Amino acid sequence: MAFGYRYLLEPQENGWWLVRFPGIPEALTEGETEREARASAIDCVIAALEGYLKAGRPLPRQGAGHTGRDRAVLPSLVTAKLAVYETMRGRGWSKLKLAKQLGMPENSIRRLLDLRHASQMRLIDQALAKMNAELSIDLPPVPSPRKAA
Repeated sequence: MAFGYRYLLEPQENGWWLVRFPGIPEALTEGETEREARASAIDCVIAALEGYLKAGRPLPRQGAGHTGRDRAVLPSLVTAKLAVYETMRGRGWSKLKLAKQLGMPENSIRRLLDLRHASQMRLIDQALAKMNAELSIDLPPVPSPRKAA
C-alpha cells in the first residue's frame, strides 16, 4: 500500500472546494472545482511535510494509514525520504553525522532530505543501511485467477 494522508473535501459558500488534512493542521488548499482541489492535495501535503522536516518535528501519523478516495498518496521517492528522516530522528542522528558516515558533504544530505529533489534511491538505501535500517515495501496481494463460467 502506498503512503498517503487522509483529507476532507468541503464545498465553500463561494463555490470553491477546500481541502484540509485532519492530521496535519498546517495543510490547507483549495480549488475552483472539486477536481482541481483534489489535484492540489498532494502538493499541499508535501509542502506541509517540508515544514516538519525543516523544523525537526516528528511526522504526523494521524490519517496516514487511511485508504480510500480522499487520500493524498505521496510519491514513492518522497515516502523513502521521509523514512530516512524518521530513522535519523529515531536514532538521534544529525545531517552532519549521516554525511560523515556516508563520506559526503552535509549539503548532500540536505538534498537527500529535500522532498522535491530527484535523489537516487541508491543513496537512500545507503543512508538507511548506515543507520542499520531498511526501507520496507510490501507488494500488493496477487488476485486469484477467476474461473471461466
